[in-house]
Amino acid sequence: MSAPPETLRADAAVAAADALLQAARHRLQAARAEIAALEQERRALQDELALMESSTGRRAYLRARAGVLRTARVARHPLWTAGSVARKAASLGPLRTARTAFHYLRRRAFPLRLAAPAAKFTNQPSDVDAIRWIGRVSIRSRLHEALLCHPDSGVEYRVSAAPGGRFVTACAIVPHAWAHGPGPIDFRVEIEIPSLGWQAAAERRVDTTHRYTHRRWHPVSIALPHADASAVDVLVRLSTSLPPGAQGAWAWAIFADPRFEWTRPPHDIRQSIATFAHRLRTEGVVRALASTQRATAAEESAAAYARWVELHSPTAADLERLAAETASLAWQPTISVITPVYNTDPASLRACIESVRRQAYPHWEHCLCDDASSDEETRAVLREYEGDPRIKIARLAENSGISAASNAALALATGDYVALLDHDDEITPDALAEIVRALNAARDTDVLYSDEDKLDLRGRRCDAFFKPDWSPEHFLHCMYTCHVFVARRDLVVAAGGFRKGYEGAQDYDLMLRLMERTSRIGHIPKVLYHWRKLVGSTASAQQAKPWAQDAGRLALEDYVRRNGIAAEVQPGGGMGLFRVRRRIEGTPLVSIVMPTAGQLRDVHGVPTDLLARGIRSLVERTTWPHYELVIVADPAGLPDTTSRALEGTRHRIIRHHPQGAFNFSRKINEGVAAASGAHVVLFNDDLEVVDGEWLSAMLEYSQQEEIGAVGAKLVYPDGRLQHVGMLLGVNGVAAHAFHQHPGTVAGYFGSVIGPRNFSAVTAACLMTRRAVFDEVGGFDPVFPIDFNDVDYCLRVRRAGYRIVYTPYATLVHHESASFGARQQDPAGIAEMQRRWGAEIACDPYYNPNLTRSYPDYRLQP
Repeated sequence: MSAPPETLRADAAVAAADALLQAARHRLQAARAEIAALEQERRALQDELALMESSTGRRAYLRARAGVLRTARVARHPLWTAGSVARKAASLGPLRTARTAFHYLRRRAFPLRLAAPAAKFTNQPSDVDAIRWIGRVSIRSRLHEALLCHPDSGVEYRVSAAPGGRFVTACAIVPHAWAHGPGPIDFRVEIEIPSLGWQAAAERRVDTTHRYTHRRWHPVSIALPHADASAVDVLVRLSTSLPPGAQGAWAWAIFADPRFEWTRPPHDIRQSIATFAHRLRTEGVVRALASTQRATAAEESAAAYARWVELHSPTAADLERLAAETASLAWQPTISVITPVYNTDPASLRACIESVRRQAYPHWEHCLCDDASSDEETRAVLREYEGDPRIKIARLAENSGISAASNAALALATGDYVALLDHDDEITPDALAEIVRALNAARDTDVLYSDEDKLDLRGRRCDAFFKPDWSPEHFLHCMYTCHVFVARRDLVVAAGGFRKGYEGAQDYDLMLRLMERTSRIGHIPKVLYHWRKLVGSTASAQQAKPWAQDAGRLALEDYVRRNGIAAEVQPGGGMGLFRVRRRIEGTPLVSIVMPTAGQLRDVHGVPTDLLARGIRSLVERTTWPHYELVIVADPAGLPDTTSRALEGTRHRIIRHHPQGAFNFSRKINEGVAAASGAHVVLFNDDLEVVDGEWLSAMLEYSQQEEIGAVGAKLVYPDGRLQHVGMLLGVNGVAAHAFHQHPGTVAGYFGSVIGPRNFSAVTAACLMTRRAVFDEVGGFDPVFPIDFNDVDYCLRVRRAGYRIVYTPYATLVHHESASFGARQQDPAGIAEMQRRWGAEIACDPYYNPNLTRSYPDYRLQP
């Protein structure tokens, strides 16, 4: 029996109100981050102005040049301070955007971070720690992507570059190290063009301890010779070393975004200026500058992907070898390619069909259904291919929609598996061969999907999407598997094929029904599908088909009903994104375990009890009422401020008596042993609750039997991201995804703003069931400081549970946001590699085509 209209209207009103509330929360979070950033900039400017007012002028400047000026608190020359203030002003808002736009209009560049290093050398224990990209570093308000080269170290690149340009970088010491007196560091840049017999070098010595004016970026520029060639092979060496007798403990030497630059040709500059002028007239100054800034990033990304395509696209010889390899496989299944057709552009339809005919694997059939196309050219293209025995064509008498046409094409299929191909898209020549190779490697696979990219309006490949392995929580957030999609034919038929009423999300609806029937879902981390961006297509913009969003929501709501899940389907923060918000079953008790040293922390020069602040925020803002606090304190006990904050709360205090050196794992285990709750939250003593639903948001997932650990979204006080999940094998053993990026970023295809699976989450705020904690043996004391949370999560995964990150549990983490506050434990690194080397080398939730040098999902050169 259907619900009465009044109930339906009420439900719709509630859903609309929830959507408005969610949007308001996102706007509030963005506003908080912006206010925090502005406050930080205000404080920095005030500090600079105060120094300017107190400067003693030329005498202080001469003392600085003589090497007497030792610390930041000694007065500086007013010109230096005025320059700092001017740089800070130029780094803000429109001025920064204008500078970027002006540079883009005049020059084009090739950054070395888009290339893979040819060689590394270091005298440090690990080149992973000594030589790596560390993200953006700001010095005197100049922000650059930084390459760390801890002395004595170096890195070598071999790239192809156009002659007549110049190589540009800058040298510096990481600001966090200045207070530790790192001493002088020698930087060296060497450029060589073997074919021309040409080489050049530049050296800089930076000493931030004895020369205050060295606390800046030191530019290096080397002009390349002209030559009668469009490109030449160039060898670049970047190295650092310590002078005799210098100390290297804090010698954090960095190069600023090393790159080749060329002046744009005059006609190119004129065209760019004309485009910019048009944007000024139509969009205004602010939007025109912002568009130009985005164009810089887009051009860089497009160039990087174009180089990647050139390196990774199979050649004719590669396809021959692949065909021979698949011909020797024990199993040769037939793949039925399913394509619904309706008024397709003739050129696109022909390209679609030809992409199937070009396959290196021969055992296929292409099943197409014309959904009563009114375009004669579309019908004519289909008639062209009727003579090919491997191509089957059905025709519907009247236009019935994509689901009906897909089912008619499916009815023609006789293959072991079906592969879905849209009528204006293409598959790569190696697609079916790679699919068959994967199926032979895992014969019980029921469903397969691959990575994909898009074809722009000029037919160029762009917008690659490198996906994780099967990630159920991520899939309920968005339809990420998409193309190329392959499934056993009998399984698709048993699931009911494609359902009418879900057009626009019919593949999402089908996959939701398939995941109920099988967990044997595989992923091929290769681009095997090209999604064509046509005007009005979903590939061009999600907004082009708003009904697809509605169909996706309906498919999810049906999934929830079929599986008896007590949950609501809500908007997920963007087009094509959803939140399946589960209700908590019963009133489970949550034990919040807080290990602490019981010491005050310095916050902007003021001793602060961060634990007391965290407890007060938890008590005042947490909406889930059923929790207890378990404080694991050192023998010295707690400050009075913490004791007062605990008054009136359900809590217990455990005195931890260390056995030898500090061991965080033992402290955690003692706290959990004293906990009474069925669920445990590991909660750092420098966290602050900002969103009341954080605990229930984590409990949504922790209550599910298949899930063993849940992580939260942690941001620094200024709004930057601290934790949104961990990536194995990035920057060493593991790294925090999008570390120090703005807190409002959506991440890689929405990875930050929606729940998803990771191999590990941080123990700074981690929920796990007590039964799971006991089953895997808790935290391992072998890891006293570093990697204990990663090791725990990997043991939880080995026990058969999934790890989930949820952005709906957001907290502020007052941990130091400075780079490299300490070196990681070498013994811990070695033990992690011994235990988990295979997992670190191949994180299933991080695509192997993505870089291991950055935690922001950029392309691996």
